[in-house]
This record gives sequence, C-alpha cells and structure tokens, in this order.
Amino acid sequence: MVSPDKYKWLIVTSADLPEAYYLARFLMNNSQRTAILNIKDRTFRQKITVLKKLAVKRGLLYMLDFFLARLLRKYYQKPCAMPFPEITESVIHDIRANNLCYDCADPHGNEALAFVKNYAPDYMLVSGAPVLRPALFGLAKYGAVNWHHGLSPGYRGSDCELWPMARKDFDNIGFTIHFVSERVDGGGIILQRKVALRKDHGFSEALAYINFRGMEGYIEVVRDLMSGSKIISIEQEKGGAHYPPAGLSAIRRACKNYKEFKRSLSEDVTVSHESV
Repeated sequence: MVSPDKYKWLIVTSADLPEAYYLARFLMNNSQRTAILNIKDRTFRQKITVLKKLAVKRGLLYMLDFFLARLLRKYYQKPCAMPFPEITESVIHDIRANNLCYDCADPHGNEALAFVKNYAPDYMLVSGAPVLRPALFGLAKYGAVNWHHGLSPGYRGSDCELWPMARKDFDNIGFTIHFVSERVDGGGIILQRKVALRKDHGFSEALAYINFRGMEGYIEVVRDLMSGSKIISIEQEKGGAHYPPAGLSAIRRACKNYKEFKRSLSEDVTVSHESV
C-alpha cells in the first residue's frame, strides 16, 4: 500500500484536456498529492509563430491542408466518440477545486517555473502538453514521464495514432510511455505496446479506443512508480520520423484505409499484437 504522502505528482497538460483529469482522478483515488500545471490556449502571437514555423518547414500546400483539417475534421472524426466521456466539465471543476492548480500561457515563464519549484514534485506526468524544455521538466526530483500516442521512434510528433492508418501501417499502431528528454518523444522507453483494433469500431471509435488503451498503459506505469518499483527504461533507437499535425488529406486517407482494413478482418477474429 502506498503511503498517502510518499510522492508528489505534477500533471502538465494543455487546455484542461480530459485525459489529464482522468489521470488526476486516479491519483486522487489513491490518496496521492497531486497538482496540475495547465497551459492555456496560445496567444495570437504564439499561434502565428507556430504557423510560420510550420509553413517554412512543410510548405504552403501543407498549410492549406492543415487549415482544411481544422475546418472539416469533425466530418471524419466524430466529436461524440471520446475516450474519457466520464470526465465532464463538472468533474474537471471538482478536481481543480480539490487540488493545487496553476494556469499559464507559457510553462517556461518565471511565474510558472516558480510555481513548480515551490511545489517541488517528485514526478512530473505530461499529458497533452507542447514540447517542454529542461528548465521545466528538470524540476521533477525523479523525472518526468510522457504518454506518446504512437510507437517511437518510428512515429514521433503529432497525431501518431492516425498517421499509421494513413500509411496503411496497421501493424504499428500503439503507444509509448517514456521519460521526457530534450529529444522530442525520444526519451528512454518505460512501456511500449501495440493496440489491437476491434472489428466493431468505426474510425472515430477506433481512435478513441487507441487513446483509452494508451491511458491504461500510462496508469500501469504510474501504479508501478507509486509502489516504489524500480523502473527500467530502454534507450530509443536513432532514426524514425517526426510527423506534423495531420492535414485533411492524411485524415481522409486514414479513414478510407481503416474502412478497407476492417473489411479485411475475419468476422470472428480481432487483430492481436504482442507487447513490445
């Protein structure tokens, strides 16, 4: 049994993502000291800076594809297919009311860093946050852990539960729980697992299911940390690819390929994969 004050946990998330509060609720139910650093929506200037970087790196055709995805994604990925439907606005409000929370625009700003230093977390749990610098993640006594929605290093970056579908790479759908390092999605792997797709799921439900299984893996790792188990991580191989936010063309390909993949499945067999 874990002592209630054995560890202090800091969850780092963005825009009050439900997955972060699912994790917070788990910690609260296990009497763990929990705080949340929530990164609010980017300012207009920050958004322009990010878009400029994407345009330089990916080109204008990608940017058109990117904006079309923001407009039309809802027609392919149903908003009602959520991995954590029980985490409502009311639940988020209650969790925030019962834990130390800090909202910021810049997680590396002086005030945000001061909040983290004063709280002095043992572990930092990253759940849907942008790229973090050592100035922040280095403040966790025992390290910062991230849940990446893809199999690293082959799939690093954004929308990595969707990109394998777009590439017809259905054997490489899964998640990676790893320590945070200066290399994006490149820290030592604690747990990596492929996810079995289910025949009864549509495209939106499949994406939600992949995310839910990822959270199960994340909680599995956190439970081990809570128990004081020695965590062994495996250094990631070099190489792999870094994927940008999916444009409309990638979303359409993923949806089409997934429907074809479903038709290829036997009626009585669910695709199964061994853990990596």
